[in-house]
Amino acid sequence: MTFEEKLRQLIKTKYSKLSDLAVKFDMNYSQLSQYVNGKKISIDFLTKIIKEFPEADLNWLLRDDDAMVKENPEEYKAILNNEQIIEKIEGLLQELKEKLPS
Repeated sequence: MTFEEKLRQLIKTKYSKLSDLAVKFDMNYSQLSQYVNGKKISIDFLTKIIKEFPEADLNWLLRDDDAMVKENPEEYKAILNNEQIIEKIEGLLQELKEKLPS
């Protein structure tokens, strides 16, 4: 299952229409539709998804199911919660930005 398929599945657990989530996120429906249909997502959007769907496992959402999947699902449990993962990613991105030449 692709990221886009998982995202659609996740959204359907709370919203019957994509436009309802667009309103909730205060974003353009067209932009949300592009994310759901395969456009690269932003960290801001991913943060909103995690806050709106705290029950979703970020590892599951982002993992490519075409890759080798281990038989023991316990091995996929995150040591960090979703918010901690986002904070870690943001910190790493900030470090990379600081290393870029001006």
